[in-house]
Amino acid sequence: MSDEVVVEYKQENITPFWHKLPFFFLFPFRLGPLVFMLCLIAASALSGLLLGSMGLALKGFLAYLGLRYAFNVLELFSKGRFEGESVDYTLWGPERRPAKLGLVVVLFILIGGTLGNTLLDSRIATNRAVQEQILDRYKKDHAAEIAQRELDMEAYEKRAAANAERQAARARIASRRTTSDDGSAVSPDGDDAESYDVEADSIDETPPDAGPSREEILSRYKPAASDPLWYKLQPLWLWVLMLVLSLMLPAAAIVIALEDRFFKALNPAHVVYLTKAMGSAYFGLWGLFLLIAGARQLALSAGEHWPTAVRFPVEMGLATYLGLVLFAMIGYALYQFHQELNLHVEVDFDSHRQAGGAEAIAKAGSANAAIKAVESKDPLERKVYVLLAEGKVKEAIAEVKDLMRYDRLDPDLNNRLHPLYVLNGDQELTLAHGQQWLSGLAKAGRGKEAFDALRLLLAINPEFSVEDGDVVLPTAKAAAQKREFDIALRLAKSFDKRFPKHRDTAGVFFLCAKIASEHLRQHEKAIKILRVVLTHYPDEPVAPEVKTYLSVLEAILAKTPVPS
Repeated sequence: MSDEVVVEYKQENITPFWHKLPFFFLFPFRLGPLVFMLCLIAASALSGLLLGSMGLALKGFLAYLGLRYAFNVLELFSKGRFEGESVDYTLWGPERRPAKLGLVVVLFILIGGTLGNTLLDSRIATNRAVQEQILDRYKKDHAAEIAQRELDMEAYEKRAAANAERQAARARIASRRTTSDDGSAVSPDGDDAESYDVEADSIDETPPDAGPSREEILSRYKPAASDPLWYKLQPLWLWVLMLVLSLMLPAAAIVIALEDRFFKALNPAHVVYLTKAMGSAYFGLWGLFLLIAGARQLALSAGEHWPTAVRFPVEMGLATYLGLVLFAMIGYALYQFHQELNLHVEVDFDSHRQAGGAEAIAKAGSANAAIKAVESKDPLERKVYVLLAEGKVKEAIAEVKDLMRYDRLDPDLNNRLHPLYVLNGDQELTLAHGQQWLSGLAKAGRGKEAFDALRLLLAINPEFSVEDGDVVLPTAKAAAQKREFDIALRLAKSFDKRFPKHRDTAGVFFLCAKIASEHLRQHEKAIKILRVVLTHYPDEPVAPEVKTYLSVLEAILAKTPVPS
């Protein structure tokens, strides 16, 4: 059973924002936001086509319009208006919040970049391992150039050696010169004379360029902040510090959205305030904020080498889409905790639930339209809503139970009855009805809803135990599908003793064997369970599947080497 149905009449809560991620990611594709995005994309394509790189200023203005529209979505969502559109909204007129939020992000990036550059300079000067990484990258990037210099140096050294040899020969010849009686020089004959004649080939040569020195490479090729190596060479504590500082970003966006105050948004005390009000939900919002905002920044800088007519619209489309998703999510989170944050809303929780939740409001175009749609289709809903508005919870319970007099296991009526019992506040009655609720869902073949219902009953009383054997197998299968293996095994524990000769015993054992093998890696235990099923329940419908699973498991185990 979905959480949306279960909490329908619960006064103090609505579905948490982290359960509604599909709604946020689909919101920009509604008619209003979609038309806005398409207009920005078309304008970006036009600016890239007609203005080329000169269209950068227009692109920045379009990004500002996108962020401005996103702030309006945040405002509407924070008030419970999940249609996300307002006839009073206009893109024109003074609006400084996008610029202020952009400045906050720029300051965050500047702090990280400046601190990172300072640390990198220090590490390059003192850390030899860092130096070697830069040198290795230089050698890899300039491999052809270095190889050519080595060849030039090798050729130079050969020529220098030959030149040195000629110079030595010249010296030997000079030492053997004879002088005539009249003092004139006489050259020797033969090979020495020939060697002496080639002394003119001896020349001075400038050595080839040896390339930059180690110090020059470290200075000239230091990685910039746009280089992946820059991030790799930073110390771990810098990332921890930046992660802590990033906790301020969602708080700053909220303060700017609600109060339009830049310097107040820089106060870290707001993080403490929002954390106290929202609890762990703030950290969930923070994680999603970093993920989506980071993706948005990447989108704005993507396709660096693409033609501007292509790059501009792609970047604008992605950035606008992600911005709308992020601000819709922040707005919903503010609405979820508006009581703790003392925020004014236009649609209270009761109206929100009566309307059918955020999706129904968005689809209908307003909370009032959604409520009217619900009232016009469901007479019982109208009666129950009136009784709850008057504080008559027991009467509302009686109204629903009256319709169940011919079928107490009706799954839809039990779905409605459970939140009323929760609202009534009698835990014993709520848990007693829980048994009936589970039986109705299991009988209707709605195992996934039965599992969701069981989790809610366990939240009320962790010792809650299912009393109907027909509930166990479909609910345990749903639990296993959602990888809630502890709950599945808890349901199946001692099933044959609690429900002797039940028709689902073989199926429950088979499920336990599959969990033991596939999740717990207890293959031998699984084989024992499967053999018990085939021995005691050979005629059950599940037996052929058990036999096949057993043969496969035995074959796999036979090929597995025994550890020494």
